[in-house]
Amino acid sequence: MKRNRKIILVTFILFALFSAVAFGNGSYELFLLKANAQETGGGPGMGAGRADQSSLEENEEIAVEVAEVKKDDFYLYLTESAQSEAYEEVLLTPRVQEVVTEVLVSVGDSVERGETLIKMDSRSSEISVIQAEASLKSAKANLQQALNGPRKEELARLQAQVTQAESELKLRKENYERQKQLFEEGYLSQEEIDQANNQLIAAQSGYQSALKNLEITEAGATEEEIDQLEAQVTQAEAQLESARLRMSYTEIAAPIKGIVTEINAQRGQLLSGGTVAIVSNLDRIKLTAYISEKNVNNLIIGEAVKINFTALEREFSGEINNISPRAATNRRSFPVEIIVDNNDNIIKAGMTAQVSMPIDRAEDSIILPQNSILEDVNGYYTFVAVNGKAERRNIQIKLENEDLVAVSSGLKAGEKVVTLGKENLSDGSSINVVNRGDE
Repeated sequence: MKRNRKIILVTFILFALFSAVAFGNGSYELFLLKANAQETGGGPGMGAGRADQSSLEENEEIAVEVAEVKKDDFYLYLTESAQSEAYEEVLLTPRVQEVVTEVLVSVGDSVERGETLIKMDSRSSEISVIQAEASLKSAKANLQQALNGPRKEELARLQAQVTQAESELKLRKENYERQKQLFEEGYLSQEEIDQANNQLIAAQSGYQSALKNLEITEAGATEEEIDQLEAQVTQAEAQLESARLRMSYTEIAAPIKGIVTEINAQRGQLLSGGTVAIVSNLDRIKLTAYISEKNVNNLIIGEAVKINFTALEREFSGEINNISPRAATNRRSFPVEIIVDNNDNIIKAGMTAQVSMPIDRAEDSIILPQNSILEDVNGYYTFVAVNGKAERRNIQIKLENEDLVAVSSGLKAGEKVVTLGKENLSDGSSINVVNRGDE
């Protein structure tokens, strides 16, 4: 900070001299007479006049204005242009190829998450669901039957089959024995004895089969069979879920709360791809500013920023949401994302803004107006109003902008510093505060 301080002594003498000339020779002569008397110290009368004049100057009050010293965080800001966009925006595309039966919303409508926007023909999907439900029901029934074990009626039926097969076997065995004896006596041919033998073998097989079925049924399903039946149930459940999911695709719903910003569907249209609707969440707005490599490391995520939109006559407050660690393509600057609340939706996507971000900071500092600062060979200083007197305070400046200065020493919060009239002061000067800075 450079400040040129004019020495006012010469100006004061010249002003007095010109005033004396302007008011006539008598005044001019009186001025010279007083000046000579002060230089020579001549005469008692002159000595008394000098003392009176000195006393008058010491008691004269200088009119000043003051401002109160504050204690707060102090920031230096970098301002960059940015363009707004929705914090969340979803482009919706159809997942099935079907005909539109109903469009339930228009551009500009507010929608809740899960609200249906477009309906499509769902008849084929409904049939698939019915088929999958039937398959699942059958699979569950087979599994339950295996888990419950055989029914009494089934066991009785199988037992009857075993008894019948046993009787048949006994009959065929007795018949074979008689036929064998007759064959050995020469009364039967080889063909006839072979036929009797085959009937016996068939009866034995039938008996063994009936007995095995009874044993298996009485034992119930094996662990492997149970596992297989359970797998069939799981597969049927998955098929049903897939059918229901496909049917849900015949309704396009809003995945987020927001505003419908685009609709590209109409009743009777066959949807087969492409964006059919866009839902934007404008309750929060995202802005991206591009910051140079010189300043990007001075930014802090979460820190507050000031935002002014070109089309809106008000200032908004936002915060830095993230800072890219990589420079943008074809730029030597880094994308910085800023988030601002937009509950009343006054900010529209695409609006241009000026974003002011802190790049230097002096936290919990003493802050005073720039126009209260003076400088001499000893450094920076200011005057504090204390009980009608001006008290000089030397200060150390930490940070400054065009209007304010943050200092590290020399002052405390609540004190009053002189802002106007300070050039006429010296340490201990009498002052009259005519306009307090805190009023």
